[in-house]
Amino acid sequence: MIPQYRIIADSIDVTARMEKYLNKVRVIDKPGVEADECEIELSDPDGTLNLPRRGVRLQVYLGYSDDLIDKGTFIIDQVTESGPPDIVTVSGCSADFQGPFKIQREESYNGKTIGQILTTIAKRYDLIPAIEDGLAGILIDHIDQTNESDPNFLTRLGKDYDAIATIKAGRLLFTPVGYNKTISGIALPTAMIRRDQSTSHHFQIADREGTFSGVRAKWRDHNGNRTRYSTAGTGDNWKTLKRIFPNAITAYHAAKAEWARMQRGQATISVTIANGDPSIHAGQPLHLSGWRQDITGINWVSGEVSHSWSEGGASTSLEAVTSI
Repeated sequence: MIPQYRIIADSIDVTARMEKYLNKVRVIDKPGVEADECEIELSDPDGTLNLPRRGVRLQVYLGYSDDLIDKGTFIIDQVTESGPPDIVTVSGCSADFQGPFKIQREESYNGKTIGQILTTIAKRYDLIPAIEDGLAGILIDHIDQTNESDPNFLTRLGKDYDAIATIKAGRLLFTPVGYNKTISGIALPTAMIRRDQSTSHHFQIADREGTFSGVRAKWRDHNGNRTRYSTAGTGDNWKTLKRIFPNAITAYHAAKAEWARMQRGQATISVTIANGDPSIHAGQPLHLSGWRQDITGINWVSGEVSHSWSEGGASTSLEAVTSI
């Protein structure tokens, strides 16, 4: 299979024009509310290449022959040159993350569901909210956004409810970590990776949180004027969260989310595969075969995924954690 790519700059197909210069196209698909990244490396030994302008919109497709997959639209935000010989590197971030995302906001949400809160945020950026039903209906008595950007707030909200917020293709997604379905309920395709496809891997399993058997979160009982605890796991050795939550339900969700995160973090793996697969994306269920049972017996979900494409070959590198 011969790696192929297509690059469209501000609606103009520049693939043929770039062919003699191109060394490599790299796309990094990131989980959560982190902007995906694209990097294009160009060889310019004669110094004849005009440097591209910042702000240009790049649509990037990767694949083989005529079977190309849309890897997103990126806005050029950095151009560098080094040498000799001269190498021009063009970098960009996902177009979905343009606009006032980094503004520090002051907001207060009272008696709102997660669905209502995320719909409010989505409207600021003309995004379509897509929230898993079980999360959308959760009522939050009170939560503040104080000198905090929307991406940071969404990350914090996700951490409290073991969920992940993602912005892809004009949609604001909010789903449980490791969720293996689309918002409409259709099962996500599982990426199948065999050991004989891999060029390298690194597996680790560790008790990073020591011997904790559960998590407890404090909340303030104003009627009884005392501090109470909501718990997840079984308990003779609790990990206690530092925050004090406003009520028992909010505290329980936070304890449950932290307990799930601790269990997921016990096993991690990174894999690089030759003949890269551009269909693999962040947050996708993975099935690994051909490794030892300690690896193949785990349900994995991908984290960051990096695709590197050149005329000399293609590869996909990914990180994964346990899906719980």
